[in-house]
Parts: sequence; structure tokens; C-alpha cells
Amino acid sequence: KQWYQRRVRGPLSSDKNLEAPPIDNRDAMKKNITVIRGIALCVGGMVGTGILITPNSITRSVKSPAASILVWVAGGLIAGMGALVYSEIGTMIPVSGGDPTIIRRIFGPLPGFLAFWLTFLLLGMKSSIGVLGFSKYLWSLIYSDSANPEGEVSWWIVKLTCLAVFGIVVAMATFRPTLILNFITVFTAFKVLGCAIVIVSGIIFLGRGNTQNIVEGFNGTNDDPKEWNDAFYGIIYSYSGWQFLVIVASEIPNPSRNIPIIVVGSVSIVTALYVLTVIAFHIVLPISVMQSKAAVLSAFGSAAMGDAGLTILSVLAMLSILGSMQCSIIYRSRYVHSGAVEDRLPRVFGLVSSRFKTPIISLLYIGISTVPFILIGNIGKLIASSSFTIFPFISVSCLGVIVMRFTHPDLHRPYKVPLIFPVLMILFGLFVFINPFLGKDWKISLF
Repeated sequence: KQWYQRRVRGPLSSDKNLEAPPIDNRDAMKKNITVIRGIALCVGGMVGTGILITPNSITRSVKSPAASILVWVAGGLIAGMGALVYSEIGTMIPVSGGDPTIIRRIFGPLPGFLAFWLTFLLLGMKSSIGVLGFSKYLWSLIYSDSANPEGEVSWWIVKLTCLAVFGIVVAMATFRPTLILNFITVFTAFKVLGCAIVIVSGIIFLGRGNTQNIVEGFNGTNDDPKEWNDAFYGIIYSYSGWQFLVIVASEIPNPSRNIPIIVVGSVSIVTALYVLTVIAFHIVLPISVMQSKAAVLSAFGSAAMGDAGLTILSVLAMLSILGSMQCSIIYRSRYVHSGAVEDRLPRVFGLVSSRFKTPIISLLYIGISTVPFILIGNIGKLIASSSFTIFPFISVSCLGVIVMRFTHPDLHRPYKVPLIFPVLMILFGLFVFINPFLGKDWKISLF
């Protein structure tokens, strides 16, 4: 109990060697994330930008349809293991804040401080990816033709579009929090609808005897794992979202029951949708298109259903990305708010609007910090950089589960994960982190 008070609730007020923590007002925010909303939040956070942007880079990296599909299956298994590990973390330490908060609670203030600040400084980079993807689909719908198949427009048009759309989404998250949660639920339905259209179209296309693309199988597969970096980064980014439910744990009623249901349900739905959708992509689209920079869902709609398909699927893609952006802003603003509550940021970041019940300064920071990455960012490089910084923290949090089993075996755990799962997550994280530095003959190389 003493460990729980010091690590989870903060230092005891009677301990003269420790400062009293700032007032924890996380419970002032509404506990309105039910199981259905939580699943919608997770599915909405995962499905959207990733499946709409990364299939191209993953296929370019592995160079064959079958290898691409296997990578997506592996990504689902990794996300499932991670979700189960975080179920134990979220029910054992049901406090908002994400990986840095978990690391601080388990390993102490210094590791938590370093993890928090590195993530804090990069929040804008991660938030910018979705809005850049939205712009890509918008302009591919408006300007895509035989002369301009990728729908490319002037860079300043793209940037102004991104800034306008992102500003509107941040304003909605600030002043209409319940409305935006309802929008997330609706947009999640659009995401599932879009994937369903793709899957059914792929089955119909295959049923008509169009097997020329999918029968390529493993032909031409890249046999050098060192060159699969983009595939790993794309998978990590596409499935990321399952771990962010811990960030809003304090807004979930009955977390010991609801968190495991939400994470397992959402990861199962997303894995099924992703794998079936990617199979449909490879049935309809040739490997040359899958390796191009075209908006993959728009290209699929045009190939499978003509101009009507291009329009319908492009609109669904934009709605899906909007839903993902909304989820991302909610997650990351709560991350900043938790940092202020735990005295790692000025307390002004912890202010909660008495009228709107939202962390208004944290939301403002997310908006401002995203602007530079929108102006100078490139989607491919942003995804690679984002994924490279995500998994080290996930690995340390998974290590924390193992450490806690031995240091605090009697701590109440409403859910316990098999230890092999955090071990496998740690090993995968080490590989992803080290692989970019491997040169010829698997020797460490920084240049």
C-alpha cells in the first residue's frame, strides 16, 4: 500500500523528503468513455491514416504481395500482445498519462522525466501526419487524372489546407468534447464501411477471374531484413493507438473491467479489417501501383469501380482520417495535462475549463506545436521518425510489467498477462531500434 501511495497517488504528505504533488484534477474530467466509446476511440485512433498511407511504403520495402500481407498479420499479433500487456498496466495503475507516467510510477522520477520530455517535444510531429494524409486524399480527388495520377498540387496549397483543417479539429476538441466523441463514433463507422467496401470489391474482382495481381505471391520478395525498416515503421504507425487508451484511463468508468474489453475488442476488429483490406488492395492493384506514391484507396476505387468509386472511397478516406485526427488530439492533450498534474510541466498546462471540462491549455499546445511539422514535414519521414520514437517507450513499459511481478507480487491486478508477451514485445522493440544502425554483415553502423 505504501508503494502504491508513493508511486501511483504521489508522495505521502507526511514525507518531508518529497514535495507534495500538484492537485490531481484528472477526475474533474467527465468519465464518459464507455466500452462502446472506448472501442470507437481505439479503432478510430488506429484505423485511418495508417491503412490509407502506409501500404505503399510497406510494399516498396518488402517488394511482394504475400510478404506485405504477412507483415500486416504480424502487426496485428504484435498489437494484440501489446494490448494485453497494457491491459495489466492500465488496470494496475489506472491513471492517465501514457508510457512516461507508467515509467515514472515503476522506475522512478528520472526515467519518467526523460521519457516525458522526449515525447512531449515530439507530439506535434505525430499529430501532423494525419492532416497531411487528409490533404493528400483531398487533392487526389480534386486533381487526379491521367496527366496527374497522384493528385499533386503546389506545396503551399497543401500546407494551407492542413492548417485550416487542423485548426477546426482542435477547436472542436476544445469547445465541444462530447460532440467530438460522438463524431469519432460516427467516423469510426465510416472507416469500417470504407474497409467493407474495399473487401467486398476485392472479392467481386477476384470472383471475376482477376487473379493476375495476387498470384505474384512471394515473387520478388526482398530477402534482406535490414531493408525492411519502412515496413516495420509503417506497421508500428498503422497499429499504434491500442496503447493510448492508458492515457485516458482516468476517464473510463470501472477500468478494471472495461479496459481489457476495450483493448482486446478494438485490436481484434482492426487486425481483421487491415488484413482483409490489404488482401483486397493486392487483388485489385498491380505491384507497380502499390509501390507508387498514389493515394492507395483512391487508386483502388478508380480501378475497381471507376470514377464513382474514386469519389466515394476518397470521401470515406478523408472522413476516416478526420476521425483519427480527433482521437489523436484527445490522446495527446491528455498526455500534456497529465504531465502538468505530475509537476513535469508548468501547472498552467493542467488547467481544465470549468465550462467545457477539457484541458484547454494542453489542447492549445497541441495545436501550436503541430504547425511547424505541418509546414516542413514529409509524410514518409514523419512516419519513420514517429515509429522510431514510439517503441522504445513501449518496450520499457513492458519491462515494467515484468519488474512489478517480482518487486510487488501482491499488488492488486484485476488482469494478468502471460509473461511471454512482454518479453516478446521487448525483443521486437530492441530489433526495431537497432535495425536502422545495422550495416553490411549486420555490423553496427551509424553512417
